[in-house]
Amino acid sequence: IRERVRMMHALRSGFQRGQLFLHYQPQVDLATNRPFGAEALLRWRLEDGRMVPPDRFIPIAEYSGLIVEIGEWVLRQACAELMRLRAAGHRDFTMSVNVSQVQFRHPHFVDMLRRALLDTGAPPDYIELEITESMAMEEPALLVEKLAQVKRTGVSIAIDDFGTGFSSLSHLQRLQVDRLKIDRTFVTEITGSARGSSIAQMVVQLGRNLGLSVIAEGVEDERQAQILRQLGCPLAQGFLYARPLSPEALLEWLAGNPMTRAA
Repeated sequence: IRERVRMMHALRSGFQRGQLFLHYQPQVDLATNRPFGAEALLRWRLEDGRMVPPDRFIPIAEYSGLIVEIGEWVLRQACAELMRLRAAGHRDFTMSVNVSQVQFRHPHFVDMLRRALLDTGAPPDYIELEITESMAMEEPALLVEKLAQVKRTGVSIAIDDFGTGFSSLSHLQRLQVDRLKIDRTFVTEITGSARGSSIAQMVVQLGRNLGLSVIAEGVEDERQAQILRQLGCPLAQGFLYARPLSPEALLEWLAGNPMTRAA
């Protein structure tokens, strides 16, 4: 408890002092390697230069409720970055932003989303919110209504970590989501055995049957990419293409990508 309270104070102080920042991991079309978007990822660097892993500080932010304020800042930063990318000529580019359960359940979440879009001028068609599969399965009736409100703003919805929970397929059909993200665990397993690729294949097939886009995360080598292509997975992100990049490095990476230049 003492450690949790200490980290809570450090996080609040760090947020106020500008120690939190975003990096962006490019997402690509598997068939062409053409970049189509990026996922915004939150990072925390202490004054001494040490990085605090997200799996340590995000739960603290959620526990303390600070995630609501941080989450709004993340969304606005990501929207502003999307506008900078558009100004640099990358107009057909989607920005993907993670939304925590605490943040999503906040009564003013949809109002906050609308304000962020309005204030930054970010086009809703090019903003995607990611919620986890476990979130998608909790309180189905409430979630269906909340997602419907979010969809009316024009943004799209992806289910992150798909395959790690226990989705009700009938419930999944009722949710107004646009994309499923195959969890990196299953991507890692696909080169190990025929059985390893079965879950990834099932998610791809499910997406196709429900009319949803599918993206594989954690793609680290060409063999994984090749198997995913064979399975019919259209999109990917991972170290094979790029690590999470600073805003400046993302622009450089896009400028140096032959498929982007060809576009």
